[in-house]
Amino acid sequence: MATISETSDDGSNGGDPNMKPEESHKNPQEEEEENQNENPKDVDQEDYQEEEKVENHPPIPREIPSELIEKTIAPIRRCHYPSLSLLSNAFRQVISSEDLFQTRSRIGLTEPVLYTLITFKNPTFEEPRWFILHRSNVSLQLTRLTSLPPMFRGCTTVTIGHKMYVMGGCRSSSNRPVKTVFVIDCRFHTWRYLPNMERARCYAASGVIDGQIYVVGGCTKRHDDWIEVFDVTTATWETAPGLVSSLARSRAKFDVHVVLDNMIYILDGEHCLGYNPRLRRWETWGFERLQWYFWHASCVVDDLLYAVVPNSVLGSPIVVYDPRKMAWRPVYGVDYLPNLVYSESRLANFGGKLVILGSYQSRDSFDRYGEVNVWCVEVALEKREDGNIWGKVQSLSLVNKFRKSPFLELSRTVTV
Repeated sequence: MATISETSDDGSNGGDPNMKPEESHKNPQEEEEENQNENPKDVDQEDYQEEEKVENHPPIPREIPSELIEKTIAPIRRCHYPSLSLLSNAFRQVISSEDLFQTRSRIGLTEPVLYTLITFKNPTFEEPRWFILHRSNVSLQLTRLTSLPPMFRGCTTVTIGHKMYVMGGCRSSSNRPVKTVFVIDCRFHTWRYLPNMERARCYAASGVIDGQIYVVGGCTKRHDDWIEVFDVTTATWETAPGLVSSLARSRAKFDVHVVLDNMIYILDGEHCLGYNPRLRRWETWGFERLQWYFWHASCVVDDLLYAVVPNSVLGSPIVVYDPRKMAWRPVYGVDYLPNLVYSESRLANFGGKLVILGSYQSRDSFDRYGEVNVWCVEVALEKREDGNIWGKVQSLSLVNKFRKSPFLELSRTVTV
């Protein structure tokens, strides 16, 4: 490697070629005197000024400020939060803070999250537990929430914002209905008890209308307290006395029900009941048409009722009901759905999409290890200018495997 030197090859001073060789060398005593004649104050002043500049810089923080973490994490999808919480205690604190969720809500980055209540047959039914459908990298997974306690079978559930309200149900040991009510905060998966209902109820219908929770039936039919209303603001219950439907059975299970067009629609055996909370009265006109395809695999999207009907005479395995036109129509574009057990499947509104959770028919539901496979079907919806609804199957994913036969009690979507 070539090196460029500032010293000439002849040993003379390379600074001034006109300098005589004898001038280029100084006596050590003369050199020391020159150094002493220099003003040391100037040199010290420069050093001090450099030190002062360094000291005036803001100190480097040892930890990242929580405000910065919040702004960094807020745009990231929630499925990555568990991994981010492993970075440091500061990240864990921000992820578990209400400020983060308020920021996400303010900038419009909330996400739909699907919760499914599953019980297992072994051979009798066990207490149901909550599972959450989330996206891990690319694929969907259905994972149990160990932080939430077991539920009562036959409980009824509604969602308001980021909360789920769970009411009633039956004890597995005695099969007796309960009055118990509690609320789940789906941001942190914490829960707490709320005031009990006036009556114990199991498989009651429920819905949210005008910000209040209505619970119907699930107990012996009586005129004065068959319906109860919960005020979320004051956390109090009151009964809604009035006439009950003459068509309703005395002790029916209302496990199939939806809120549609500010009414609670209930499937009760061969009848479809409709309760109008604003007028506190029952309506039956036109519901015969509704009950044609109204069953377990049903849900509401944009005030339209969707149902999965594999053998529908309308020519599509997914149909839609418009309460204003009181007619069922096919969802175009969906020519085929997998051969799931739709009588035990659940259909849910997942951020404007349809999500179907279920297992395959008979032996196809078991894999070679004897485990029961649960699948998820995602269907995107599009309303076109002519008013017709079109659907497109976006994915079919294996989301979990169970050693026991699962029964999907219900599915609810929460926005967080």
